[in-house]
Order: sequence, then structure tokens, then C-alpha cells
Amino acid sequence: MAKRRKEKEEEYKFKIPEFDEKEFVRKERRNAKVTFISFIFGVFIAIVSQVLWAGMSPSYRWPLIFLLGLSMMSILKYILIKLNIDTSDFGRKEWIGTFFTYFFTWLVALIILVNPPFYDGSAPVADLALIPEMQEPGGNVTIAAYIADNAGIKSINLSIKEPNGKMVYPDYRQDGNVFVWVYENDNNLTGNFTVTLSVEDINGYEVETNKTFRYSKNVIRLLYPENGTKVNYGTPIRFYFDNGISSEGIFTYYEVNGITVNLTKSGEFYESSPMYYGWRAGENNSIRVFAKVRHCFYDKCINNTVADSSYYIFPAEDDPSIGTRGSPESNAKLPQPHPVSMIPGFGSLLTIIAIITIALFMRRRK
Repeated sequence: MAKRRKEKEEEYKFKIPEFDEKEFVRKERRNAKVTFISFIFGVFIAIVSQVLWAGMSPSYRWPLIFLLGLSMMSILKYILIKLNIDTSDFGRKEWIGTFFTYFFTWLVALIILVNPPFYDGSAPVADLALIPEMQEPGGNVTIAAYIADNAGIKSINLSIKEPNGKMVYPDYRQDGNVFVWVYENDNNLTGNFTVTLSVEDINGYEVETNKTFRYSKNVIRLLYPENGTKVNYGTPIRFYFDNGISSEGIFTYYEVNGITVNLTKSGEFYESSPMYYGWRAGENNSIRVFAKVRHCFYDKCINNTVADSSYYIFPAEDDPSIGTRGSPESNAKLPQPHPVSMIPGFGSLLTIIAIITIALFMRRRK
């Protein structure tokens, strides 16, 4: 048995298969043609998709265009057959590779075509903020806007209509995408002021936004006690701040004889007392009240202050306990800078899916 097995092993000889050079060259040329046609077809369908995409509603155009791109795979197979390209030996792996070439080309070309400089279908972004929204005479109002456009800004126009009907056109300063105007109200007008911001991009798309701020002598006012009242160590001194100053919170404080003391919120008012540093026993104490406001556009913040247009005088009793405690901690919270958070759109999601799918496919082929 061993001898017979040995004879069979000696009879078997490994033969190198013959290399068919002509067949190899034919297949390589065929594969190059298929890849080229898939690429051209992907670009063509991307151009068609961009035209259709531009005419669709933003709410559903990406899903529909995605389905269009997928459905064209069957057309690609038909085109290859019509061009007399022999795909008879194409297996599942070859067809998947061909479809991936088309699909990835289509997707990349489409994303390029639906963005500037090839396409701009949206108006500029113009986020307008008034800082503060209510001010006392003597203070200014900072008008800030975050303005951006994917194609480029052509013009920015801002006007302020005063209560007397006069139009004002202030100049702005720019910090990146943040534009800032300052209205001084030199005539100490009171009432409502209307701000109109108009922004146009280089392709003619325009956005307009309107907001109103107000000047009043009662934005900040003393509630208790009356101005001029003699106070002692524990006398509560209460102030009212209009809620319309800012919807994002305010930081309240006052200055007494040049020393800053924080106000603490208690219900609907803000209060303090002569126990804190700055108050002087047996003397007249001069007080002025303030509210600090802030608005942040991502990592850029704009601050302003509302200053009470009235001054208050409080004579204090000759009490050694007056002015002996440090300023209380404020419980106010103002907006804080934060980084830009980008949420990928449907197009970006398609790109990510395509890249991951192709990577997995290439790994499987290996």
C-alpha cells in the first residue's frame, strides 16, 4: 500500500497554468472602460440631480435625490450592455465595485454642485440682538448681529427709527461674523425705537429683520424707602428692574460712595442694606444703581450696562455696625461664551455613510 501511494505521489507534478496575455489585456481594458463610464455617468447624474434639487422643497429634496441616485444604478448596467461591453464574466464583486464607483462619484459631485460657487439657494443668516432691550436716558444701546452667508455678503444696512420719526444710520464695527452698532441717544429721547437690519448676499438673496428697544426713566426705580430717608444697619433698600431689560438675565449692583455692592434678588425686587462696605455711619450716602447685561454669539460676547438716571441720598444713623460686611455673592447668571456646534446635514450624512461603506467593501475584498 505504501509503495503504491508513493508511486502516485511521484506521478503528480505541479503545472503552472498558462498565462493568456490577450485575455488579460482585454479584461483590463474592459475594466478601465467600465470605471470611466461609471465615473462619467456619476457626474452626469449629479448635474441632473442638482437641477432637480434646486427646484424641490428643502424639507424633502435630499431623500428624493438620494433615491434617484440609487435608482440610476440599474440604468448604468443597461448602458454598459448597450455599449457592447462584455460583462458576462462579471460576478457579484465586480458589479458591486462598479456601482460603488458610480455612487461615490455621483455623491461627491452632487455635494460640490449644491454648494458655492456652483449654487446658492439660501438667504444670509442675520441674528439680531439688542443690548439692552430697555435703557435709561443717558445710557447707550448696543445693537449686535451675527451675519453669515455661504456665498458672501454684498451689503449690510441698519437703520433706527426714533420716536419722533427721524431715521438714524449708525456705523458699525466688525469682529469676524459679529457686527456691532452703538446708539447713543444724545437727545435723551424716551419711547420706542425700531431697528431694521437688511442683509444681501452676492447672489441677490436678502433677509430683513426688525426689533424694538425702549428708553424710559422707570427701567430702574427705588421701591423702598423713599429717597432721603434716614436708614440704620438693617434697613432694607429695595429696587425694581423692568423685566424687559433683557430676556437673558441681568447682573444688578449699586455704587455707594464709590464702592460696588451686589444686589440680591428677593421675589420681584432686588435689595440691599447699609450693613455692607461703602456705607458710612452718620453721613449722607450717595447711591447709583446699575444692571449689567450680556449677549453671546457663540464665543463672542457683547456687554452693556443700564445705569439708573436717578441718584439717591440716604443719611445713615451713627451706628458702628454700618458698613462692616463685605458685598454679598450675586445669584445672577449672565450668558457665557460657547463654541459653535455644527449639526451635519443630510448631505454630510450621505457622504459619511458612503465613505464607511466603501471602506468596509475594500476591506472585504482584501
